[in-house]
Amino acid sequence: MRSAQRHRAFRRAAVAVLAGASLSALPAQGQESPPSAQGSLHILPGHLIGPDLEPGKFYVRQGEGAWEQTYTPGWQGDGFRDEVRGTLVNLRSANAVFDDQSGRIRQYDPDFDAQANTDAFVANLDAYREHGLLATGINLQGGNPGFNGADNPAFTSDGALRQEWKDRTAKVIEAHAQRNMVVVLGYFYFHQDHNLGDEDAVRQAVINATDWLIENDYRNVIIEIANEHNNDDAYDHEIIHSDEGMAELIELAQSRFDDAGFSLAVSTSRYGDASWPSGAVAEAADLALVHCNGVDPRTCAERTSEHQRNHGYPIVVNEDNKTYGEYTGETLNQEKQAFDLLVAQGVSWGFMLNQWNQYAPCVYDADCGSTTFDWALGPDPGANGSGAELLRNFAHGVLDHLQGTG
Repeated sequence: MRSAQRHRAFRRAAVAVLAGASLSALPAQGQESPPSAQGSLHILPGHLIGPDLEPGKFYVRQGEGAWEQTYTPGWQGDGFRDEVRGTLVNLRSANAVFDDQSGRIRQYDPDFDAQANTDAFVANLDAYREHGLLATGINLQGGNPGFNGADNPAFTSDGALRQEWKDRTAKVIEAHAQRNMVVVLGYFYFHQDHNLGDEDAVRQAVINATDWLIENDYRNVIIEIANEHNNDDAYDHEIIHSDEGMAELIELAQSRFDDAGFSLAVSTSRYGDASWPSGAVAEAADLALVHCNGVDPRTCAERTSEHQRNHGYPIVVNEDNKTYGEYTGETLNQEKQAFDLLVAQGVSWGFMLNQWNQYAPCVYDADCGSTTFDWALGPDPGANGSGAELLRNFAHGVLDHLQGTG
């Protein structure tokens, strides 16, 4: 047996002992919980909890309560059809804790402030949650902001997690916990790992970030070591972009929970071609994080269905963009179809709309009316309006479809 498989078996047994709870009802959303359970949402895939649970589904609990599948009626998911249960519908929000030490962001947004950006993101969580969205995906080193040369390091050269990024990320994680929501937290993003001095610094960054989650008892988190780790042209360090290196980093993060009293699921993501091949990374990971950008909905569904057959853990699409830069009724229907096809087979769907909430919009559209990262939903859901308003309305239309899948 591979070392990763042995380690996963050990973790499964340890977590099952720690879990030790039957499947009774959790408190309804907004219902009072015991003081010890406040803000302590915990999420894990079934295979890490115990043999009586579905291995490819997600389960949540508050405090020491019972484990329930996500979208359980009366708690997280009134009105949602059965297929959605156990999945983790998510929104890519990579730049929610972004900062740019190069200063280039101020060429597009002269008033940019990192804390204000995080605050604006948090201020819109309620609107996402009301539509049934249970998770967002952020990254310590951000995502493509729509312009070249941004410097969003998050870590020092020796792998220490910078205090400003800790503070903003803490606010995001805690705000999600208060709403029974989950954060898919990425550590590394391409074109930013050069800030880490060497591969030992990369390892230390994984240790430091994971230990910080443990020290703060952040249990409503899924760890994504790196975004599209196999982009070897964009990552400087081979330990990130090679399969063997990434498997080592996944196992390193997993090992930090051996004496923690709780565990988090750990994985990474790959290119946006809906791939999740067998091998070292797949064997080490606790779930698959799949990107379907530019892949038509049926192809994405077919490939993720194949991954379900090959792996005994959840399949999560945490990047899916069907617009190709066109925000029309046709591409809106493509987004809706992608959601419908994925959840029908128990795969978690993740919405990505770059020009709405990852790029500084006016980088691409001088008349968009907004230069900042944009987190708000528009007032007229659908492919309506122009510029920034069109993007907000389009995003609102997609989330309305999620809300209406009862």
